[in-house]
Amino acid sequence: MDSPIINGVKKLDENYIYGRWGAYQVFQSAIAFYNILPTGFQLLIGVFIGYRPTYQCSSSSAYENQTYTNNSYFVTYNKCHIKVFYNDTTRDAPELVKDDLCTEGYQYSLDKYSTFVTEMDLVCDQAYLGELVQTLIMAGQLVGAAIASSLSDKWGRKTVHLTSHLLTLAFGIGVAFSPNYITLAILKFIIGVLQQGMVMSDAVLTLELFPEKTRFYAEAIGLFCWTTSLVIMAPIGYLMRDYSWRYLQIVLTGFSLFSLIQYWVQDESLRWLVANGKKEAADKVIHKVARWNKINYDDLKIIVDKRMASTEQNTQKADKNGTTTENTPQEKLAVEKYSIVTILKHRRILITSLIMWFTWVTNTVTYFGLTLTSTSLAGDRFFNFFLSAIVEYIAVMFEYPMLYCLGRRTITIVFHAVCGISLASATLLNHFSGTDSSAKMASIITTFAGKSAITGSFSTLFLYTPELYPTNLRNAGIGFSSAFSRLGAIISPFAGTLAEEIPWAPGTIFSSMCLTVTLIILYVPETRGVELPQTLVEVKVWYTEKSGLRQQQKVESTKL
Repeated sequence: MDSPIINGVKKLDENYIYGRWGAYQVFQSAIAFYNILPTGFQLLIGVFIGYRPTYQCSSSSAYENQTYTNNSYFVTYNKCHIKVFYNDTTRDAPELVKDDLCTEGYQYSLDKYSTFVTEMDLVCDQAYLGELVQTLIMAGQLVGAAIASSLSDKWGRKTVHLTSHLLTLAFGIGVAFSPNYITLAILKFIIGVLQQGMVMSDAVLTLELFPEKTRFYAEAIGLFCWTTSLVIMAPIGYLMRDYSWRYLQIVLTGFSLFSLIQYWVQDESLRWLVANGKKEAADKVIHKVARWNKINYDDLKIIVDKRMASTEQNTQKADKNGTTTENTPQEKLAVEKYSIVTILKHRRILITSLIMWFTWVTNTVTYFGLTLTSTSLAGDRFFNFFLSAIVEYIAVMFEYPMLYCLGRRTITIVFHAVCGISLASATLLNHFSGTDSSAKMASIITTFAGKSAITGSFSTLFLYTPELYPTNLRNAGIGFSSAFSRLGAIISPFAGTLAEEIPWAPGTIFSSMCLTVTLIILYVPETRGVELPQTLVEVKVWYTEKSGLRQQQKVESTKL
């Protein structure tokens, strides 16, 4: 691809660097896409290793003696109680003589060591502890999204991702050797923190490999890889169903062994290096891009130098408007430093962020609520999870052409509308179906349609959200969106429990939230056709012109 020349100088054209699927982009994106697999495994492995099978009290020798086994008495072993009845023919119904707890443990439909729930007897009055493990992972994600994303903007995407990946390998193996519940819970929380460190940095690192025109390729492929990670989990879990849950934990954590060589094969984001004035590091990446893609190094150097100069000029403008900049030696560029405070200080950016935060909460509570309850459906749990995962490929097939033809905001509206209507229909069908098998089947199909739609929406958010922020706030922007979304993820493991008490409640809540998003997202600017902003000044001008229902607002950027 040739870059146009104006007055003998090559024009700043990021497509010249990023526009091709050259060898460099293919290799670096392949690394990023592979790293999606262990994030999916660590987040949702609890569906299998934390599964609660059917169970009842184990037979107790205290109730197997002659006293309770004659013709007048009989014993029943229920889920959480052992009951003794006196069967007197003069009575209309047997009389309850004794109601006792499971004194000698429980008998499960699976092997005792198949899941940590069965191994640690997390049933009856301890049942909430099983859901709590998944909730702790989500709580860890909240912390990780808030902390790791800011560190990624400060220290670099590669640094945070590699550190998180290495620690995930270590703590993932540690989970398999947990001697008790407390250790398991603590390690799962830490893995939740690290999982978000991987997800947030990997999403932005991949995004910054490409220009606007080809950026959606990365997101579509990323969704394909995420869905593949879930599809892979089902057969692996099925093949290891007769082994201890600890072996499954080790096998799936083994996919993170790649982190041991990742430092030498993965590069830092060139955009981040440029935005932070890392000239020497950027120059090394430029050499590598030129060599791998067989393009002229000098041309790339001119483009990157001009981008750095442009960044410096915008930084100086921001400095005059009161933005804090880093004091650096004369030979280095001034660098804008942002944080969550930056979002809170600027009204228009804050409004946009609040809308995105609610959208993320909606996506997480809906997506994980539907995913985590998939194994509770009638039939084989592995096959149900497989079906729940494979319908996400439908979202991949629709997302790619939609990203090619439509804007990010439009796609978000369409997916949420489809999900909201599908889940509302599923709730009504299930509520009024009674014993009608065809209505129940229609309810399951519409639920899967909603699952596919919310998957497409979730994937689009990983592309849409970081596009709304400048480079040194990009990871914080998507990170804090993800952090707030964990509030929905934290309560999602209890969707099944709520459904047992009020069957129509989860679907009603999910659909209502999705339909609300279709309205409020209209106030967020469209990012299709817009190159990734480098500085806060660029974002202010853009938000002023493109935010809200009125696409051309005449509001001065200083009022943001």
